[in-house]
Amino acid sequence: MEKAKLKWITKVPPNAGEIECQFNPAELTINKSNTWGTLDAVGSYKLNMANWNSPPLKFGGGSPATYSLSLFFDSYGVEGGPKDVREFTNKLLQLTLRGAGYAMFLLPYADPPWVTFIWGKITLFTAVVEKVAISYTMFAQDGTPIRAKATVDFKQNELIGDDIVPAQNPTSRTDSRKTRIAHSGQRLDQIAYEEYGDARFWRLLAEANHMDDPFYLTDGQLLIIPQEDLEY
Repeated sequence: MEKAKLKWITKVPPNAGEIECQFNPAELTINKSNTWGTLDAVGSYKLNMANWNSPPLKFGGGSPATYSLSLFFDSYGVEGGPKDVREFTNKLLQLTLRGAGYAMFLLPYADPPWVTFIWGKITLFTAVVEKVAISYTMFAQDGTPIRAKATVDFKQNELIGDDIVPAQNPTSRTDSRKTRIAHSGQRLDQIAYEEYGDARFWRLLAEANHMDDPFYLTDGQLLIIPQEDLEY
């Protein structure tokens, strides 16, 4: 499965980099809002607003689009692990620093990086990071954090073009596919009931994820949640 990634650029060397998501996000929500004001006049004609139950509106401009990512990191199962999970999470914190943390005194006026989220055929608008929140949820015996959850908030920041999601070639579109992160102790029939309202759909989940044992789920395991198949 193709991994989602965050590509960033900045004025300070090394000028660019990327962060690959250890686990793809379970969902992606984009927010966009506009400003609308009441239209009090048309040309030289003053409207009597008292005569309107719902007065006409005038477009007052758009606000930057935003999106948020919830990411999961687990160094317990990596090769040579468990390792300090901050090797992953500190890269996210760098996205809030001038020049991705490389500015120092070389270029103190450099802004934090501009970031683009890319996942397969999805490429979102250029954005900056507004906030990073990290929760460490598991620690080694010496106190080293080895598992973490992170929420990253992005705000659109583009000089030209204001497309939220770039236009796609209709012939290249594929069916939407949802994913979610599972944890040990869960079962496929429970997840099937949560996703489809019918526990019998566990077979659909098992086939989509090439699983033989519906009871064997691990922490951080990424599951594909396919569209319902009426045969089940």
